[in-house]
Parts: sequence; C-alpha cells; structure tokens
Amino acid sequence: MKKLLLATTMLVAATMASHAQDNVVKIGVLNDQSTSFSALGGTEVVRAAELAVKDFGGSVLGNPIEILSADHQNKPDVGLALARQWLERDGVDAIADVANSAVSLGVNTLIGDQKKVGLFVSPLTDRPTEADCNGHIVAWAYDAYSTVGTTVQALLAEGGKSFYILSPDYEAGKVQESWVETAVNNAGGEIKGKVRAPLGTTDFSSYLLQAQASGAQAIVMNLNGPELVNAMKQAQEFGIIAAGQSIAVTFLHQSDARAIGVEALKGVRASTPWFWKKDATSEEFGRRMMEITGNAPGWIAAGTYSAVTAYLKAVEKAGTDESTAVLKAMREIELDDFFVSNGTLYPNGRLAHDMYLLEVNGPDDVKEKDDFFKLAATVPADKAFRPYSDSACKL
Repeated sequence: MKKLLLATTMLVAATMASHAQDNVVKIGVLNDQSTSFSALGGTEVVRAAELAVKDFGGSVLGNPIEILSADHQNKPDVGLALARQWLERDGVDAIADVANSAVSLGVNTLIGDQKKVGLFVSPLTDRPTEADCNGHIVAWAYDAYSTVGTTVQALLAEGGKSFYILSPDYEAGKVQESWVETAVNNAGGEIKGKVRAPLGTTDFSSYLLQAQASGAQAIVMNLNGPELVNAMKQAQEFGIIAAGQSIAVTFLHQSDARAIGVEALKGVRASTPWFWKKDATSEEFGRRMMEITGNAPGWIAAGTYSAVTAYLKAVEKAGTDESTAVLKAMREIELDDFFVSNGTLYPNGRLAHDMYLLEVNGPDDVKEKDDFFKLAATVPADKAFRPYSDSACKL
C-alpha cells in the first residue's frame, strides 16, 4: 500500500509539474507610461505583449496566459515595489520590458532572488548579464557595445576624428558615455569634451554651446525621448549642423523621429535592433500595430512581442513555467523571427542578433506616415555583440 501511495503521489506531482504551477501563466509588463520614457514604449509595449499572447492562442499547456502592466514612473523604488508585489503576491512568472536601467538593476536582483524570469528589452545597462548576472534575466534587444560601437564606427568611416559627448545623467547615460569614449580612443580619435544633463532637462542651450565651442567635428548625443527632441530642435536653432559640425545619436526611436521631424534629422545616422520596414514580416507586424495604436511601432514594442513569444514557446517546450526549465528551453529553441535574425542566446542571458545602421529619410523620401528610416548597413550578430568568451559572467 505504501508503494502504491508513493507511486500515486509521484504521478500527481509529475502531472502538476507539467503545467503552470498556479494554473495560469502571468507576464507583467513593467515600464514608464507617464513620464520621460513613455513615448518610447509605454502602453504601445503593453499592446504588443497582448498581441503576442493573442497570436500564441491565448493559452499554453492548457492554461490561460495573462498580461499585467504597471507604470513605474521612472522611479526605481516604485518599480521595485511593483515587481515585488507581482512576484511575491500576484504569482507573476516573468517581467517584461523594464524600461530605465536604474529601475532594471533593482528588479534584476529581485528576479534572481525569487527565481523568476526577466525579459529585459529596454534597459541599456549590461550589468544584469555581466557584473550582476544571476542567470534569470534575458536581455533581448541591445546593449551599449552593439549600439554605440556601430554609430561611432560610422562617424569614423566618414572622416570624423574629434568628438564631444552629451549624455543623460543616469545609469544608461554613463554606460553610453563610457562606450563612446572607448570606441573613439580605440580608433585613434580624440574626445574634445563631455557633459551630462539631468533626466528631465528641457533647455540644452548651455550644453550645446559648450559642444559647439569645443570645436569637435562630431557631437554624439546619448539622449532619447523628450530630451533628444528638445536637444535636436535647439541644435537646429543654433545652426550647429549648418556651421559644419555633424550630430549623431547612439540610437533613435521611432517616436523620436516622429516628434522631431525628418527636416531636423535628415541624414542623421543611428543604430537600432529593428525598424518596421526592415523586411516584409517586420512591415506586416508594423501595420498590425498601426491598426491598434495608430502609429508604426518602435523596436521596444517589437522586441517585447518577440521576447514574450519566445518565452511562451519555451514554456510549451519545457512543459512547465518553472523558471530554470523555461530558461533552459529558451536556449534550445530556434530564435528566428521578424525581430531576431541570426539569434544566439548566451548562457549569461545576452541575446546576440543582427543589428542595423539606419539613416533618417529626407522629406522627399518619406512615402507614407512613419516612413522615417532607410537601411544603411546590416551588422552581423557576431560583429555587433561581444562574444560570450569575453563576458565577465560565466554561468
């Protein structure tokens, strides 16, 4: 009788393990939906995650899939509190997007402690896959190495030798500044100066005048969102480009180009993990999102759709939503969709894939709404990202 009871207990346990542990798979989208970063992703990212669930069929392993969302308002303490509630009380299995590197650092530690899954798309900092790695974070879209290096190399190839760096004064800005400096120095260029502007800055006059006075051939702006919009408009007012200095941005979002306008950005180059006219399947996704939100999506929304879909495929393959099994399955499934080309998921959680150098269309080249970019170059995955052998995180 004891043997029969033990066998029955083991069978029940095995049956339970083959499904979601609480009969539902919950994914929380945590990002900024009301302040500086909201235009870059915000609710658009939530809609993309919902679309991914719909396209997957709405359930996995016979259990419903639920998307939660919350606004961390760009405040690390708020973001950490929301993530803690989700993981400890609400039964969330994975947290996606996590815009703002400062927010992501605390959430990274919490996810590691709770043994859940992080599908990080927005954060630029590489600490969750390097110095602070815990094996539970997947960094899906980009990092400083892949974005900054691509942009700087393009400027060097065009004859630029001296640079001035304008960055935001928070974690991601410091990372970008460091990578620009490293890339320029490694190529034999010169840094004429650098400055950091506080998050939320609206008047960049003093910073731009410093950059102009430095005599640098190129000004590299590590800004995004409203800060980039304001800085670019003021750069045009000061006639910086007309006076002979070139301006580059380390990366440029769809919403940035929409807000600034191609007249001010014509010819500016930037690197990106994806854009909606990259190929036919990307354009199909872009037009579906346009029907939902009214605008062509940016790469954060596309990357979140891709990451959520891959996560659900991994849950299906693993037969459970237990994080260790799911992460193992994510490294075994084929990673190739409209967002990911030549994808390889490293053991430290970094996803390497092709990156793209874009050039902003001139006004005459814009054929339809949100047609802002054209492809200048494709950087293969093995060139765009550092090899895993160089990683400080060995898992």
